[in-house]
Amino acid sequence: MVHDFQEVPAERFACTFMQRARGLTGMEVTYGGEVTRISPTRMLAGNLRFRRALERHLAEASVSAEDFFRAGRLRAFAGRQYLLPGNAGSGPVKLYRGSTLISPTRSLDKERASDLADGIGGWMLHNQAADGSLPYKYWPSRGRQSPADNAIRRFLGSLAMFRLAELRRNSALLEAATRNLRYNLGRYFRPTGEGCGVIVEQAVAKLGAAAVAGLAILASPARDQFSEQLAMLSEAVGSLADSDSGFRTFFFPRRRDGDNWNFYSGEALLFWAESIRLGSPYAPSAERCMAAFQRCRARHRLDRNPAFVPWHSQACASLYATTGRQEFADFAFEISDWLLPMQQWDDALPPDLAGRFFNPRRPDFGPPHAASTGAYLEGLADALALARALGNQARATRYARSLARGLRSLRQLQFRDDRDTFYISRKRRVLGALRTEAYDNAIRVDSAAHALLAAVKILQPLTMPSLRPPDISSAK
Repeated sequence: MVHDFQEVPAERFACTFMQRARGLTGMEVTYGGEVTRISPTRMLAGNLRFRRALERHLAEASVSAEDFFRAGRLRAFAGRQYLLPGNAGSGPVKLYRGSTLISPTRSLDKERASDLADGIGGWMLHNQAADGSLPYKYWPSRGRQSPADNAIRRFLGSLAMFRLAELRRNSALLEAATRNLRYNLGRYFRPTGEGCGVIVEQAVAKLGAAAVAGLAILASPARDQFSEQLAMLSEAVGSLADSDSGFRTFFFPRRRDGDNWNFYSGEALLFWAESIRLGSPYAPSAERCMAAFQRCRARHRLDRNPAFVPWHSQACASLYATTGRQEFADFAFEISDWLLPMQQWDDALPPDLAGRFFNPRRPDFGPPHAASTGAYLEGLADALALARALGNQARATRYARSLARGLRSLRQLQFRDDRDTFYISRKRRVLGALRTEAYDNAIRVDSAAHALLAAVKILQPLTMPSLRPPDISSAK
């Protein structure tokens, strides 16, 4: 139901038809006496950007952009959205950007985390291929998979499935996770000599891929089946330890060494920390792990980046769980506190975007994305476990509030039911998965994996060493 029409001259196109207006704002195109309205929900269904929607319309009408902007007319409009279900007795359902709104909660809602996790687990089971693979990227608007690929994100899917299978004690999920891990290792793992093995994708081998593959093996209750690969991955990760930066980041090509340091250094440190905590025979020494931690900490303090935070928070929590050393907890608190202001929670923000992480003043930190929000919540869940173990109530309150807001965002992005899949014919391919953003319905396995890993951490926090309360009777 359209309202609030607004003239849009050519020079105002970008600031009127901005990204976050997709799905809320429609476009009216007038040329040669013909008027066409492109509704917000139609743009959602086609996953169209405004510029692309206009270009497609003009191409169909055989009108050039130059002719249109010289003689045509463009207006924006808002639209109240209602879904009219076909089943008898159901009344209209009010939608917001093609979906029903998830309301905020005052406290951390474990039932919401549970629903998020089970939905993603169902999507993974329903979409696993006979060879064990999961779709890396799927376009609901086209009903097909993207040819894109990313080994790190695929191994994240394996890791998340193992964690949910353990939480739920679900044999079907466990078997699916094992088949997925076996597929991923068969496709990407390559021995390189001298006891090393790496994850190779299009002639590229990344530190992060080796580390995340190792984490997936460590999460398997049958990791002895993959002990040869684990040994070689462990040796490879150790070979990139660096006395200056903590870790180098690429096995090859060497010209890319140093790229993605904020991500890969944390993935490697978490792999080392988990290897120690879980008693892997290939774990590094505690001294070597401490040295890498200190070098990474020093470099981050010189040039902070949010991508660094979730992986290193988890590594610090894992190391603290093993050692009880306060400096690991202190650094997890330091970087988590720094991250919190980047979570968006503002009355001026469209309500379906609340809870995501994005700093509009620092676009170099990256765009908002379901995978980013999920990853940040993983780190914050471990920071919350640390704060509670140490009796730091103020921080525990802040972290729990941030997790509650982030859960709201992730559930908003999840395809949950027939209402938010009304335009999708192959619903089984999307139910339980997460959109990239509220205005971008593309599905990626890492969006699902990070959200699932965060939900599992909320439902089953990492066990920390118990501490005695301070003896206040002797305080002066």
